[in-house]
This record gives sequence, C-alpha cells and structure tokens, in this order.
Amino acid sequence: MKEFCVGGTTIISIEGERQVMKIGVGVFWEKFIKDQEFYMKTYDCLEIQDFVMPDNLDLGREHIIKQYQQQLQGYKGILTVHGPYIDLQPTSFDPLIRQASSARYHQCLEAAAALKCKYMIIHSSYDPMKTYDDGYDEYFIDQNTNFWKENIGAFEAYNVTVVLENIHDKGHQLIRKVLEKVNSPFLGACLDTGHAHALVKTDLLPWLEGYEHWLKYIHLHDNFGERDQHLSVGEGSINFAGFFKKLKEMNYDSILMNEIFGGVEAQKRNLENLYAFLK
Repeated sequence: MKEFCVGGTTIISIEGERQVMKIGVGVFWEKFIKDQEFYMKTYDCLEIQDFVMPDNLDLGREHIIKQYQQQLQGYKGILTVHGPYIDLQPTSFDPLIRQASSARYHQCLEAAAALKCKYMIIHSSYDPMKTYDDGYDEYFIDQNTNFWKENIGAFEAYNVTVVLENIHDKGHQLIRKVLEKVNSPFLGACLDTGHAHALVKTDLLPWLEGYEHWLKYIHLHDNFGERDQHLSVGEGSINFAGFFKKLKEMNYDSILMNEIFGGVEAQKRNLENLYAFLK
C-alpha cells in the first residue's frame, strides 16, 4: 500500500514500511516576506539563501538574522542556510584564498546557529578546467579533506551539518571520498539534480546509488540539459520518475529542497508535479 499525505510532515508508506521526506523550498528575504504565510504553512523546511551574497555577511547579517527571527516565530519546520560561494575556493593553492573561504563559511555558520538551522549547504568548488598534470582530482580530494578536518569542529559545536553540493563535479566519487576521509556525522552530501543534468550531463541514479547513506540533502529542480534553468520538476527532461522510484527504494528520509525560480504560482505548480511523482 502506498499513501501520500500533504501538510506537515510528508509521509510515504511503501509496502508497509514508513518513509519520511521533508519537503522544503529555498527563499531569500524579499521573496519570503511577500508570501510569508504560504511558505510557512506549505513547507516542512525553509532554506535561507540571503547569505550567499558577501554584503549580507559583512553589512547586513545581524539585520537579516533579526528579520527572520521575528517573522519565523511559531514556525515548526526545519531551517537550513545556503552558504556563500561567490569567488570562494577552499581547495585553492593560495592559503589566503583558503583562509578567506573559511572566514566566509564561519560568518555564515554564526548566522545559521543564531537561526537554529540544521543544515548548511556548501558548494564543492570542483573546477573541471584545472588538470594539474592530471593530478587535480587527487589534489581536490586531499585539499578538501584537509580543509574540512580543520573546520568541521566548529560546525559540530553548533550542531550544524555541512552538506557538499555538486556543481561541475563529474560524479559522486570525489565528494564521497572526502566524506569518507573526514568521517564526521556533521559532513554529508547534497545532490543538486539540475546541476548533474545540465552542467555535467549525467544520469541521477548513479549519484543516488553512489552516495548511499552519505546523502542527506537534495536540491530539486529541472532543466532541458543545456543550462541551469531551475524549472519545476517534470517540466524539463530529467527522468524524475526513475529518480523518485530509486529514492523510495533507498528509504531516503531527509530533505527534498525545491530550488524553483518564480513566485507562488510557480511553487504551487511545482508542488502539484512533485506530489504526482511521489504518489
């Protein structure tokens, strides 16, 4: 028997076993405050994305935190935060660049802690243009491992889990190796469906199979395989039927975070499409 219940926690019952996925959406302040009631009543989780912008970390951080604290009073869902990524490179050869990346992440971590966020999303920063005489992949693994071994303690102290998001990563293998080497329950994987499909032209199933229990977070959006369009699920060319079938087989029980461009009408249309896949 299969059941899907809308409202509060999203519950899917598959052949007598209970599987729980939390359905969320990414927001920034201007988008959130315009339709606050819709977002707070509709979604199990909200991903705050304001802090991807450097100025919001330097000049506006405390103001933004207070705004969200005031308006999210009474919200019973999970809060997460998207970390900064503009011009950051935690695997840079230059120690000053690594230092700047760490400083920005820690600024965002402090905001995440103040807002009681459970997860913080960080781009993997894999650069397909670099080769380093065909040694880049090994360098990427080693440098990422060193970086997160040095920094993960602060996230553990605040009880915030970092999830590494694929951008131009060719597959799950490199991120998974970093996760295995760091081996912290506060470091996991975020699979971005649109990036995998459009930026590296890969099928999603190997990502799911490869990440296994390391997968703690999913950025959900669609495209036609040519550019990162952030369309509603089912409105591009991603095989979401197979994707959700595999998620159910895996008993995935964490975050499905919708990263759909557009306002409330686009969000409602996306939810209708999503529910159809999950039934």
